[in-house]
Amino acid sequence: MSNCPFCGRPTIGRARICESTECAKRQQDSWFDGQISVPDGFLTAADFAKERGISRQMVTRNCTNGKYPGAFQDPQSGRWYIPDDAASSGKVGRPPVLDRRKARQPIKATDAEWKGIVEKAAVTGLPVNEYMIRKALDKPINKKK
Repeated sequence: MSNCPFCGRPTIGRARICESTECAKRQQDSWFDGQISVPDGFLTAADFAKERGISRQMVTRNCTNGKYPGAFQDPQSGRWYIPDDAASSGKVGRPPVLDRRKARQPIKATDAEWKGIVEKAAVTGLPVNEYMIRKALDKPINKKK
């Protein structure tokens, strides 16, 4: 159980503030007045997500699980702040959507070309899809006897 950052009364469940209307008003005013500022040397979850190319929800989930050392949650606003150096280290997120779509373009082959591919796959004894994958990755294609 945690305490309300405004009045110090205990909160219920996962709530960040108590049930007082005064505290709710203070929290709402603090968001609009810009009293919540990003500390120096830290990024918000949204900024961190943009740099990594992942969703804000994923960053928040990782912060909750403790995957970013030095990240902390502001008790008043509930925002997560992640150190700048965590942004430069670690894995990069998923490739942009356009790059993923380009990678999944269908194979364009005429009927004659496709017939040749199917015949070559039949000679090797491999299924057509496995034959094409091996051919595309320049892996050896062994003929089955």
